[in-house]
Parts: sequence; C-alpha cells; structure tokens
Amino acid sequence: MLSTMDTAVGLFAYIGALSLTALASALLAAFVALRARALPGSTLLSIFLGGVALWSVAQALPPILGPNASPVTTMLIALSPLPAAAFVHLVFAFALCGALRPVAIASYAIAAFAALVGLVFGVGEVVPWRGFPGMFIPSPVGWGVLMVAALLSIAGHLRLARTWREQLGQHQRQAGAVFVSSLIGLIALTGFAFPALGIDAYPWPILLLPLYSVALVYGILRHRFMAADVWARRGLVWLLLVAGAGAASALIASLPLALAGRPAGLFATWAALAATLALGLVILAPLKRLVDRLVFPGGRISEEDVAQWRDQLAAAADETTLADTARALLTRRLSLPGDGPTLTVAGEAVTLVGWDEAPPATRHVAERFAIIVAESARRLAAAHLLVEAEREARLAEIGALAATIAHDLRNPLGIVQMAATGAPAEVRAEIGEQVARMNHLVTDILDYARAWTIAPQPVRVSDLVAAFGIDTYVPDDLTLFADRQALMRVLTNLVDNARALGTRVAIFAEPGPTIILDVCDNGPGIAPEIADSLFRPFVSRRPGGTGLGLAIVRRIMEAHDGTVTLAHRGGWSTCFRLTFGATP
Repeated sequence: MLSTMDTAVGLFAYIGALSLTALASALLAAFVALRARALPGSTLLSIFLGGVALWSVAQALPPILGPNASPVTTMLIALSPLPAAAFVHLVFAFALCGALRPVAIASYAIAAFAALVGLVFGVGEVVPWRGFPGMFIPSPVGWGVLMVAALLSIAGHLRLARTWREQLGQHQRQAGAVFVSSLIGLIALTGFAFPALGIDAYPWPILLLPLYSVALVYGILRHRFMAADVWARRGLVWLLLVAGAGAASALIASLPLALAGRPAGLFATWAALAATLALGLVILAPLKRLVDRLVFPGGRISEEDVAQWRDQLAAAADETTLADTARALLTRRLSLPGDGPTLTVAGEAVTLVGWDEAPPATRHVAERFAIIVAESARRLAAAHLLVEAEREARLAEIGALAATIAHDLRNPLGIVQMAATGAPAEVRAEIGEQVARMNHLVTDILDYARAWTIAPQPVRVSDLVAAFGIDTYVPDDLTLFADRQALMRVLTNLVDNARALGTRVAIFAEPGPTIILDVCDNGPGIAPEIADSLFRPFVSRRPGGTGLGLAIVRRIMEAHDGTVTLAHRGGWSTCFRLTFGATP
C-alpha cells in the first residue's frame, strides 16, 4: 500500500489531469463553435470535444465525491458512445469518403442503441479503490457500452491512419496531427481500466490525458486543421495556457492541505479553504502575466518606444518606404506572422487592417502606433508639398527667363537672315536653315514656358486627324471636348516625331467615358535609358529634336485634365496614349 502522502499526491495529480483535460476540451469545443462554425466539420469536432470534456468530468467526480458521484458518472459514461460516433463521422467527412452517409448513420445508430441500453440497465458503480474515495467499475453492460465506444474510436483511427498514408501535402499533415493527438487520448484512457481489471497499480496513463489537448491544439494551429485568423489562434493558446496556469496554481495551493490532511472543525476547515483560495489567486496572478507576455507580447508602450519609432519612421523618404518600415516595426513588436494583420499608408491616411478581433491591449498598441505613423505621413506629405512648390517656383522662374531669352533672340535672328541676302546661294541656304531651326527652338521654348489656357469645345476627332494623311482608326461620330488648336498642336508634335522615326504611322481612338487616342509608329522604339524621363524638357527620342515636343504635349494634356503615357499595341513598336476625362 502507498503512504498517506503518496496517496494524496497521486489523488491530486489524477484529479488535476482530468480537470485540465475537461477544461481544455471544453475551451476547444467553444473555440471551434464560435470561431470556426462556418467551416465544414466544425459542429462534429465541437460535439466530439464536448464529449471528451464530459467523459473527463465523469471520471474526475468519483475521486472527489466518492460513491455519491455514481448517478452523474454512470449517466455520462452511458452516453460515451455518442461522441465516439461523432468522431467517426468527423474522420470520414475529413477523408472525403464516398461512404460518409451510410457510415455516419450506422455509427450513430449503434451508439444510440448502446447508450440507451446503458441508461436502462446501468453501466456500473463507483467504489473506493487504493485509497481513492471512488473509482468507476463497469458492469457487464457497462463493458459492452465501453466496448462500443472503443470500437467506434478504433474505426475512426483506422480511417484516419489510411487518410494519413494516402493523402499528400497539407491534408496529410492535418490527418497526421489529429491521428497522433487522438492516439495519445486512447493510450491515456487505458488507465481507467486498472480498477475494473483488478490491476493493483496507480493508473498512470491518465496523467497523459492533458497531452491529448496539447497535441490537438498543436495540430489546429500548426497545420491549420481549422482555419482561423491570428487573433483566434492566439486566443486559443491564451485560453489553454491560462487554464494550465489555473490548474497549476490550484494544485500548488492545495498541496499543503492535501499533505496535512483535512482540519477538524467547521471554522478550521473554512479557514484552510480560504487560505488555499487566497494562495491560489496569489500564484495565478504572476502566471497569468507570464501567459499574457508570451501570447500577446509588446503590450506596454514606453516613451522610449515612441521616440525610437519616430526616429526610425522619420528616415523614410517616400510613402512606400514609410509603409514598409511601419509594417516591419509593428510585426516585430507584436511578433505577428507574415500573413497577419497589418496597416496601410495612403497619403496622410493610415489604416489598420485585420485588427478588429484583436484583444483590447494589443489593439491599443496598434492604434497608438498608427497615430505615430500618421504623424510621419503628414510630415512626409508636407515635405513633398514644399519640395513640389519650390520645384514649381523654380520652373516658373526658369520658364520666364527662357521666354525672355527666346523672345529677345527673334530680332537678332531676323537681322542675320536679312544680312545674308547678299551672300552666295549656298551660304544663304545654310543660314536660312539654321535660322529656321533656331526659330523652331524659340517657338518651342515659348510654347513650353507659356501658361496654357484652353477653351474646350466639341471637336469631331475624325475631322481633326484626317489632315495628317496617315492611317486612322477612329469612329466617325466620336466627339471630344477639347481645345481644337491646342489638341492639334499635340497631335502635330506626336505625328511629326513618329514620321521622323518610322515608315508607318497610325492613330487609334477608343470611345467611352474615358476617351483614348493612340499615336503609333513602327520605328526603333524608346531607348530604355530615356523611357522614365521622356516627357521632361530637353529629352529627345530623335536626332536633331529640341527635346521640348513631348514636354509641350504633357503641358497641354495637363491643361485638359488628361494624361500622355507610353502604351503598347500589338504590331507597333511605339505608341503614345492620350487619355481624356469624360465629356461633360
């Protein structure tokens, strides 16, 4: 026989293992029912887990209440085939088995019949055993009921093992995780047979039962047996760890009472229980804080944290870099997965994505961090506005200077051309060509520097493009609301460039709320080194060009609230696309 101390420790370990399993299984069942109820098989998994919780309660009550637990324990054990049938149904559904319906019907029918027989004829009784106040001993009918539950569980495990062997990838890993966890549960259940079989040994397999819940949670989290967001998965871990912390604190607090024995007298008993409860709460508080830090790290923000965040975010030179830096900082701070909740930055707006289900403390961290990111976004936007304003002012100043110079050049150019009238014909021709080229450059400079004010009116596009004598693919009735003279200047610049570089030039039009005109050629295309700067002043795609034609096109299109971009059309090497807004 064991000593009184050994018996007390063994009894508390036994009750603790069953209580922790019951609590963990109930929490798992609630988690699946609430957070994964829309997924196939979630109801079956919840029923099965609830059955495991009730089974654990049925086996934990006899060591606590002794024979008085017999009515509740026998009733719950009589119903044990039903969760086993739900397990078979779940496994065959998970395996995508074609025989699911007949297997499920047969399983529930057998389980219901066995449960009914057990409830009518009784499944056994609770008697003292090896220093335990009570342990369940099955009757012959009880053995039959338990055998039905065992055979159903074995059938489910055999089908699960077959799925594990036959499937590939994620489905195989999920099957393996559930199989291993349930196998641990089956091994642990053999401890309940010790009293019934007369085995004079401590039922140690029962102590493995909490590992079943741990293994099942690992399977759900690691292999996504149940799809859930990061907050649901962390909430599941938090619940189980808190349950474990509660069980550990209760066990530690109750151990002195178990070793010393029950005090004599009502007041002494009350005082001992109150002291045990107080000690348990004292132990639980630091354990819960540890669980909070493990599952939801980074929940407290210091002034040093805020200063570091601001310094690191201030180094971002543009919106994309700011968003990437912010996401990296938040992910590292809260230990988030790569596909977890994040934030987005659009201008001065910072939006949290995927934080609705986060715990309040963690969500507070994210919201405080988003405020700091928004401050950086506003500073970045203000800096960009200042740079843009300075750039526009400088361009205006340069444009005014260029216009003055260009205007002042016209008179000397006229004098040069007039003075060349007495020169030989070859000299006059060369001077005339160069003067014309300089006049063209002066005209382009003046056009680029001028403030384009347009007078939009309905323009029939087919009439406008017909003057160029090139292939056109434009609907006859397409009307564009634009300044006719300015648009003619745009098309002239584009067509002249295209003709200088290609042998075929065409204009395409696409009607719609947004009207598109494409001017295409079959020339050598755009050199990669100038593609990004093609519409800037003095960047030319053809020899002898002024480099202002496309810049003028951009200025005119901006005055129309439109755009000019490079586009792609099959069979053409270069296409410039003019995009206009909807016609009023």
